[in-house]
Amino acid sequence: MKKFFSLLALMLLITFSVANAARIEPVTDKANLLKDTEIELLNQKIREVEQAHKIKIGVAFVKTIGNRDMITASNDLLDENFSNGKNGGIVLLVDMGERKYEMSTDSRMGERITDTDGIPFLKENFQSDLSAGNYYSAVNNFVGGVDELMTYYETNGFAYGQGSSGEIDPMAAAMAVVMAIFFSIVIRSSLISSMSNISHAMAATDYLKKKSVKITESRDTFLFMNVQRKPKSSGGGSRRGGHGGGGHGGGGGSF
Repeated sequence: MKKFFSLLALMLLITFSVANAARIEPVTDKANLLKDTEIELLNQKIREVEQAHKIKIGVAFVKTIGNRDMITASNDLLDENFSNGKNGGIVLLVDMGERKYEMSTDSRMGERITDTDGIPFLKENFQSDLSAGNYYSAVNNFVGGVDELMTYYETNGFAYGQGSSGEIDPMAAAMAVVMAIFFSIVIRSSLISSMSNISHAMAATDYLKKKSVKITESRDTFLFMNVQRKPKSSGGGSRRGGHGGGGHGGGGGSF
């Protein structure tokens, strides 16, 4: 019996070790840029954001991605390790050899963090820190930006920068009306003052000079009747498909 329990304990230990080895941490630093304590703090913050929004976040620093392109590499990183979030996943891949970075989102995350507005917002949050070599701050601000964008989506029901369908800002509409009236008055007054030597006529025929025009034929002639029709763009949405296809979105740059 003692041998049985010893064997059982050994099997549980092996199983636990394999499970831990298979688990992918949110932050991977293969370029040796971060301290162990910094990685631990970042992993803790990422897990809190993941739990709050039911998403997955991954960050990887590498020395090089070899002959692969950044978009493919970031998409693969997302699909292989961070694609199981209920509300989507997002990754940040940093290639220190080429000094390039790339973010990738899946289709669910792309509805919440769009290529047109969300990704540029994240770039502004961390790119300057990457350029300055503040790698801990860069990751911290990237994660904070994701948290902020997710909170915005959950609070408003639409992604940052998109606005709800058919929404009109009452204040903006009122200002537009006031400005239109103001400029119409100014333009009308300017035109009237520039035409002070012209008097009003009672009818259109009063503008004709008698016997100066003789019309002998009446016929309608139409020019340039070549009509081309193009399908109307649906507009809106997150404008996906420009990041390697497969429902991926994202964007990147150099630092």
